[in-house]
Amino acid sequence: MSAPATPKYGALRLTETLGMVATLLPVPAVLLWDVARTTYASWNKARTLKRIAGDCALRYVLGSLSVPQLQNAFGTTRATYEAWVKKAKLPEAIDELGEDARLMWIGPKRLERVIMFVHGGGFLLPATDFSLSFWRYVQLELEKQGIEVGIALFSYSLAPIATFPTPLKQARLGLEFLLAAGVQPQNLQLAGDSAGGNLIVQLLSQMLHPLPSVPEIHLPAPLRGALLISPWVNLSADSASHRENDGRDILRRNTLARWGATILSAVPAGDRAFAEAARAPAEWFAGADRVVERVLVTAGGAECLRDDIVAFGEAFKQHHARTELVVQAGGLHEDLFLDFFVSETKFASLTPLTVEWLAAGFTE
Repeated sequence: MSAPATPKYGALRLTETLGMVATLLPVPAVLLWDVARTTYASWNKARTLKRIAGDCALRYVLGSLSVPQLQNAFGTTRATYEAWVKKAKLPEAIDELGEDARLMWIGPKRLERVIMFVHGGGFLLPATDFSLSFWRYVQLELEKQGIEVGIALFSYSLAPIATFPTPLKQARLGLEFLLAAGVQPQNLQLAGDSAGGNLIVQLLSQMLHPLPSVPEIHLPAPLRGALLISPWVNLSADSASHRENDGRDILRRNTLARWGATILSAVPAGDRAFAEAARAPAEWFAGADRVVERVLVTAGGAECLRDDIVAFGEAFKQHHARTELVVQAGGLHEDLFLDFFVSETKFASLTPLTVEWLAAGFTE
């Protein structure tokens, strides 16, 4: 019998429940106003009305509810996964890693070629069902090219119960499990969005600068690739793009600042380079080309994190020649997932680019 899903992080008090209801009641009116206000904005010119409405709804909910309210509303990664595979009529396959970490397979469990997907959510929220739909789409698109890939969703413990470096320790377990199962490093690509991208960078940092509190990671060969989708590389929300894109992006500047402060409060000052890669010393990623062969860093032109991601990407390039940095014009935070939130059928350029980059990683 598999282990139980991680419980929700604290039951809401009655006042919090009533507050959540009161906050959500005006959603229709707020949505109408926000859609009307942003439909003809420059960053939305290529989007459908359905997509714009979805972005506005996420921006309001994520910016208006507290973390306990969001955690109780969203549930757990395991519950999300179980509901999603049932709806998608796919097999449920979960590998328990110990220490409250697990791998959950999207579609068939395959070990010849693998993408380990590390979900975002500010280290506070679970994986979303629409991100799973995106990865199933990627899997099917790769199959059209004759590339059969296993995609494993990595589930880790969330804050405030789990603090740094717990997710890093758990991510190491996921990586070690796949290698022990026979996955060759040259056939393994890591992919993470937002906090998931941050956690992948933490893995790379651990390979280069091992923390004594985390077991060392020894690879027999470099990993094939690392895809960082809107990675959360500055938790302080103080760059110019946070001010410029506040109200455009799905995450508001004050939301990012509040979540970031929660996570950073548990990070020792000497370990801040792990948590905030954009602030790491200039030589921090020297040698990264010895632990991962290819890196793709993506950002949205209209997302709050844009300047931090660009600064990180450019700095990483100095130590890794096979690093690509792509900024999607008008893109929001993890923009390619948002099309799947509203079941769009026409995607922006970043989606096919991502599919082709991953395909090249398995065929070059």
